[in-house]
Amino acid sequence: MVLHGLLPKPLSADEVTVGQLLVHPLHPEQDGFYSTTAHEEIDALNDYHIQLRYRDLFSVDTQGRFMANYGAKFDLGRIYRQPNLITVNAEQMIQRVSQSPQRAFEAVCGDPEAREWIYQLAQEEKEFYIVVGVTELKNAVFRRARLQDAGASNRLAETPLEKGAKVPRAVRSNPRLGQSENYVSGVFGMDVRRVSTRITRPEEPHDLRDIGFLWSYFDVPGKPREQLMVGLGEPLKANDLRLMWDLSEEDVQTNLDAISRLSSDMLSAAASPLLRPSSPALRGRSPSPHPLTLRS
Repeated sequence: MVLHGLLPKPLSADEVTVGQLLVHPLHPEQDGFYSTTAHEEIDALNDYHIQLRYRDLFSVDTQGRFMANYGAKFDLGRIYRQPNLITVNAEQMIQRVSQSPQRAFEAVCGDPEAREWIYQLAQEEKEFYIVVGVTELKNAVFRRARLQDAGASNRLAETPLEKGAKVPRAVRSNPRLGQSENYVSGVFGMDVRRVSTRITRPEEPHDLRDIGFLWSYFDVPGKPREQLMVGLGEPLKANDLRLMWDLSEEDVQTNLDAISRLSSDMLSAAASPLLRPSSPALRGRSPSPHPLTLRS
């Protein structure tokens, strides 16, 4: 099976599900809506695929975001010049796929509470997204991969991820816990569609920006001269999702974690009977705001 649009970083499996509306596909915690009214109808449209001992090959960009996946039987020509490759081995790959995204979308929009949520976004002229498929990996292990034989064959050499590897934070190993490799479970791919919405009048014609969407129309309670237009767009591609990941938040958290570790180490040193508070080793010292540049 092929992954849905590859996410630049994995999401928790309990954060996203088929039929869910999201204001940001990579930050489901920000805002969203899931229709309990349409739950059974949406689930009836789902198809499920399970693959044991799943294997794949990912490429990662220079900023640590997953870029693309090539499958276990990859095309050598597609990866030959990729400098940053990672193999993925998972106990299971589980896909939930809506067999009719349009019907699932219409089922959600048929919920008055969902339309009220959509109407609020339409007033703010905001787009949103609907999830119509997810790919989940169970106990996935990531390793650095390099082509053997100078690329003359499809054989790969695999090694554990190096310390400080530019990869999503969730898949890094944690040497402080004695782990050489992390086992990661989560959502790595999604079929997520952009949804456009506007408040118009029933007699108002479409314009050019409406091309590429499948539109539904709803009356607005208490406002007979208004009409709520909701349009389902095409799936987002892996590159679209990659560019939507704001790296600043993760970079800040990484630095905070490093500073926290340095602070803990310094407190331990200060408690040592071999080091007095007046010692030059303590005076004027503070954790570096750039821990990655420190040298041992």
